[in-house]
Amino acid sequence: MYCYHCGCELTDMDHCPRCGADVSRYKKIIYASNWFYNDGLSRAQVRDLSGAAASLRQSVRLYKYNIDARNLLGLIYYETGETAEALSEWVISTNLQAEKNPGKEYVDMMQNDRNRLEMLSQLIRKYNKALDYASQDGLDLAAIQLKKVLQMNPHYLRARQLL
Repeated sequence: MYCYHCGCELTDMDHCPRCGADVSRYKKIIYASNWFYNDGLSRAQVRDLSGAAASLRQSVRLYKYNIDARNLLGLIYYETGETAEALSEWVISTNLQAEKNPGKEYVDMMQNDRNRLEMLSQLIRKYNKALDYASQDGLDLAAIQLKKVLQMNPHYLRARQLL
């Protein structure tokens, strides 16, 4: 762990050895962020994806530079069909840390597969059309659109819930 002020490696003291900044709260925030990351990781391993996403969002809220939490959150979004959110997390992760970041590989994978991007665009349009139908009491038309969405991506949790 490094000092947020000068970048010096921190010891177990509550002050930075180089600049003297008080780092006690900073350390608590980092430890809490790591705790939420570990909780999210353990939930993801037992396929509790919504619980994992909640823990990982809290981890990232506490410490935006928690690259592992951000990448795992992107993977969970991707797995549940929230591809735009996943891509967003990976892009942020890559911008925060460009070197040795698996998020860059995920972004490259998404950008290089144009067919997948087009399919996801169609999926989003169909889902939005289903939402419009549902809001206008066209429940049968909404159900048809949602079934088409789930044929395209059976893991799209929001579409499954709306259906």
